[in-house]
Amino acid sequence: MKKEDPPQPSLKGREKSLPFKGRFRGVFLFYLFTFLFFMLSSCSERQEAMQSEADSTGIDTTILRVAVMPAMNCLPVFYAEQSGLADSMGLDMKLLRYQAQMDIDTAILYGHVDIAFTDLIRVRRLQKDVSLTPIASCDEPLSLISLKTKRVKQVNQMKEQMIAISRLSATDYWCDRVLDSTHTNYDDIYRPQVNDVWLRAEMLRQGLIDAAIVGEPFATWMTMLGHKRLFRSNGKKPRLYAWAACSSATKKKQQAFLNLLDSAAVRLADDSQTALLRNILKHDYQLPPALADTLELPPLTRTSDIRQSDTEEAEKWLTKREKGKREKAEKVKR
Repeated sequence: MKKEDPPQPSLKGREKSLPFKGRFRGVFLFYLFTFLFFMLSSCSERQEAMQSEADSTGIDTTILRVAVMPAMNCLPVFYAEQSGLADSMGLDMKLLRYQAQMDIDTAILYGHVDIAFTDLIRVRRLQKDVSLTPIASCDEPLSLISLKTKRVKQVNQMKEQMIAISRLSATDYWCDRVLDSTHTNYDDIYRPQVNDVWLRAEMLRQGLIDAAIVGEPFATWMTMLGHKRLFRSNGKKPRLYAWAACSSATKKKQQAFLNLLDSAAVRLADDSQTALLRNILKHDYQLPPALADTLELPPLTRTSDIRQSDTEEAEKWLTKREKGKREKAEKVKR
C-alpha cells in the first residue's frame, strides 16, 4: 500500500538548541501521532499479507513463505518474484512484505513464515520461543546519518540529541559501537525506537529527529538530500544480518532458496535488469520515483555461511544489554 506523504513541518528555528526534555516531549508526541497514523494506514496491507495463513485450516507446504522488508539483501528476493526467476527455478514462493523487523518477529512467532530476513540478535531472542535457525549471513551495511541542519561533524558532538533506531537489533548494536568508539556517554544520547525503516528515514528527512541509523537504500537517499553520514558499517565485523529458517522449512527448501538468492544476485548485476530494479525501489521500497531512477546503489554481495564469531558477538551484546536492564530495574526498586 502506498503511503501518503506526511505533512511537511516547518524547520524554522530548529537550528537553535532547545532544552533536551522540552524538545523530547514535543517530538515524541508528534512521533507518536505519526506512528499511529502510519500503523493504521498500513494495517490493511499487513493483514492482507497474513490473511490467507490466518484463515486457513492448514498450511500449504508446497509454498515457501518468505518474510521480507526494504533492505539491500531482500532485493534479490523481490527481483526473483517479479522477474519470474522463482517460477523458472521451480520454487513456489510467496512473499510477505513488512516494513519493520518487529513485524517479521511476530510473523515468525505465529508460524506465518518459513524463511525470514532478520538479524542474529533477534534470532537469539526468538529462539527462546520458537525453532529458528540462521542459514545465510548477509553483509547489510548500516549508516549513522545526521540531520543536515545540525552543526555536527562527529558523533561526540551529538550530546543531548536523538538517534532513531530499532531496539535490540543490529541498529541498536551498531549505535552502541559508535558511541563506544567515540567515548560518548550512553546517557547523553536519547534513542527513540522507530521500527519502520521507511518511517525512520522519513522522520529524518522531515527534521523530526536529529539522526538515525538506517540501511540502504535509505542511507544513500538521505545523503543525496544533503544529510551527513557520520559512520558506516561496511566491511566491519560482526555481520549481524541473516536469513533464518523456521522448522517448517525443509532442508530441501532452504537450499532451493539459497540457490535462488545466488541466481538473482548474478542476474541483478546485469545492466539489462536496471528497469525492473528501479521499479522495485519505487513500489516495494517506496522511494520517490525521481530518486529511484537516478540512485546509484552499492553492489550487492553474495550471502555466506554463518560465522560462529558473529553469533557469539550477538549473544554477548544481548546478554550485556539484558543485564544492564535488570540492574536499572533493581535501582528503581530501591
